[in-house]
Amino acid sequence: MSSRIESWLSELTLTEKCRLLGGASNWRTEPIDRLGIPAVKMSDGPNGVRGEFSGDERTPSVVVPVGIVQGATWDPELIGRVGDLLGREARRKTSHVLLAPAVNLHRTPVGGRTFEYFSEDPELTATLGVATVAAVQAHDVAVTVKHFVANDTEIERNTVDVVVDERVLRELYLRPFEASVREAGAWGIMSAYNQIDGEFCAANDRLLNRILRHEWGFDGFVVSDWFGAHDAAGSANGGLSIEMPGPARIYGSTLEKAVVDGRVEESTIDALVRDVLVLVERTHAVERSADEPESSVDEPAERALCREVAVAGTVMARNERSALPLRAADGSTPSIAVVGPNAADTRIMGGGSSALLSLPYRSILDALTARVPDLVHEPGCGIDKHTPLPSPEQLVGPDGEPGLEVRFVNGTDITAEPVHLARASVSDMRWFGSLPSGVDPSPATFTLGGAYVPTVSGPHEFGAIVTGRPSVRVGEHHLARAGEQLPTGEAFYGFASAEQIAVLDLLAGEPVEIDVELRMNNPFAGVRIGVRPPSSGDEMERAVDAARQADAAVVVIGTNDDWETEGSDRTTIALPGDQDELVRRVAAVNDRTIVVVNAGSPVAMPWIDDVAAVVIPFFGGMEGGEAVAEVLLGDVDPGGRLPTTFPRRLEDAPAWPHYQPVDGVQRYGEGFGIGYRGHDRTGVEPLFWFGHGLSYGTAEWGDPTASSATIAAGESVRVTVPVAATGARDATVVVQGYVAPVDPPVDREPKALKVWAKTVVTAGATRDVELHFGPEAFRRWDVDAADWVIDPGDYDLHIAASAGDVRSTLRVRVD
Repeated sequence: MSSRIESWLSELTLTEKCRLLGGASNWRTEPIDRLGIPAVKMSDGPNGVRGEFSGDERTPSVVVPVGIVQGATWDPELIGRVGDLLGREARRKTSHVLLAPAVNLHRTPVGGRTFEYFSEDPELTATLGVATVAAVQAHDVAVTVKHFVANDTEIERNTVDVVVDERVLRELYLRPFEASVREAGAWGIMSAYNQIDGEFCAANDRLLNRILRHEWGFDGFVVSDWFGAHDAAGSANGGLSIEMPGPARIYGSTLEKAVVDGRVEESTIDALVRDVLVLVERTHAVERSADEPESSVDEPAERALCREVAVAGTVMARNERSALPLRAADGSTPSIAVVGPNAADTRIMGGGSSALLSLPYRSILDALTARVPDLVHEPGCGIDKHTPLPSPEQLVGPDGEPGLEVRFVNGTDITAEPVHLARASVSDMRWFGSLPSGVDPSPATFTLGGAYVPTVSGPHEFGAIVTGRPSVRVGEHHLARAGEQLPTGEAFYGFASAEQIAVLDLLAGEPVEIDVELRMNNPFAGVRIGVRPPSSGDEMERAVDAARQADAAVVVIGTNDDWETEGSDRTTIALPGDQDELVRRVAAVNDRTIVVVNAGSPVAMPWIDDVAAVVIPFFGGMEGGEAVAEVLLGDVDPGGRLPTTFPRRLEDAPAWPHYQPVDGVQRYGEGFGIGYRGHDRTGVEPLFWFGHGLSYGTAEWGDPTASSATIAAGESVRVTVPVAATGARDATVVVQGYVAPVDPPVDREPKALKVWAKTVVTAGATRDVELHFGPEAFRRWDVDAADWVIDPGDYDLHIAASAGDVRSTLRVRVD
């Protein structure tokens, strides 16, 4: 420990120590100015670095592909390069802490944050998490590996009590956290909202002290998830270093009283303060002030990396009759109809705390049109859960100039001189803990004014989702009246109203006034105004006709941040709206129907046998549209393999029967049986197996050989697999190694992924692919010994292209 830390500790008063452990604002810790201890600034991730600001002051950022795309790359070296980019972005946003990576598991396919997490598999998740942590921290930026632990769905997320078997907890859910600490030296951990066995994770001595610090040797800080800490003494004694956000609710003066009353020892406070001071030192927060301006950098090389990751994480799940690639070997391209709601409105990320303002990007439609100018496009149907946001071109201020007028005044007199005045090109304004400079929310008043300019005549449905009790008026219609208590909905983490609807009959070109007035007493607020113009009623017919007349039909379907977001889970894996019908009808008139699934987690595909090809890019970040265009045309090989299992029906997902909490308790009754492990146990065939994915190249696998048929406990075995690329194109191959105990002394999953190797084999060449099964591949947690053990006996090593496509099996004996 540095002499500066020791000096600070000796000079801090008890009051200052307790202040230091509580947040000062939404994104900063408390500084102690008299000692020169600076504020530490944090920023949300994990698919970019948002920075500190909200509303119209957000700093545009690089948006990397979301976690599930990174998981689909199966490439830790590539994900390490993403971590390096995130570290640079954090420095640009003058942040000392990146609230990432997210390493919870895809326990069910409906989790609202599934898109944020790498995989259903703990080893794949652990390996990619380790790569991310090491790369981010190389920039003197701390990570917070989150959410510790078993925060795998959003249902009752602030209170749910998770009960999970000890071996399952250790071998599945804790594994990525353990690897991040022991292998990558993570500087930070974020505790989860939920409880484990009746204790909140932010006050859980067993998790934060006994396992994390004492067993794993963690020497960093633990920060609560926002508003996720509830008890001063419990959290301090339980090992929580920092309560966020500020101002402090349970730390600060409340914690000081707990010390004075004898419920917390001052030595406990000193240990937590030391965590914070070590963070200050590690991130050079004294030298790197949080007050420096944030910056945006649009760097071609970084865009190229984002595109590379998006391509590497795009999964070609089906390709019958050589439907793909679209461009022939001679360079010719068929006539193409691009249909589907997500073609022009491509989703690049999910909703919630990971959402940010992206640097410019192109949709899948725009990226394809740039390469194939004569294609035709029809959306076919819509998918919006709420009224869609109007296009920026349809929003004008009171003066008729582009953009709605944003005004803040301190106090309640809206005629007062504004302390902040700006224009907004979108009618969705959210503030999550930060307000424009000069705004004092005690109280402040926000107004949004201007008009919507319709492009068609007829009945328009306006919708408003708001926090608080604002006045919202469109024309002469009030969607909300000042002071009126509105019914609660799911938006804005469950703090906003249900959508309020009004229908107005409008004339094309004639503006209708929009006027919003919102009284703000804290920096957490939001207003969303959507508009649904009249429908012609023939959108699907036009899409089907376009597909009928084209040589190939590309149907881009999926979800958006209304459906996949922090704060709420999906209730189904069915595609929203009439997308299934659209796919069926297009496939009925075009034999070369290619479906692109722009969704952040598994969806049902009841039409799978009717279509020629399925490509799954998930939410591919700001270069995702370009990546999809290049994959479809054959300019690049889709490199992805599924990091999660796609069930045919939600009822087939092994953990689904145990999803719903009972009396506030969610029991992980499936045990080890999540994802492919559960399908192996039940024998129910999924739609697509974990690890599945195709290449434009063809490959033949030879017989594997093992370095030894018998090893001692603690030794390793190396398996060599010859792979030949037999086609005209290079072949992307992911050789997967699963371990299956033959006659285990305790219950274990039928097989579990332990190692893999991703490679590209040049056309006409053969490459030996090596898998290294280390001692960890054979271990299990022993509850009685409270330690990892390796049982002697036989183990089958399954060499596979996916969890459902085992190519060879070798048996080794561990003595």
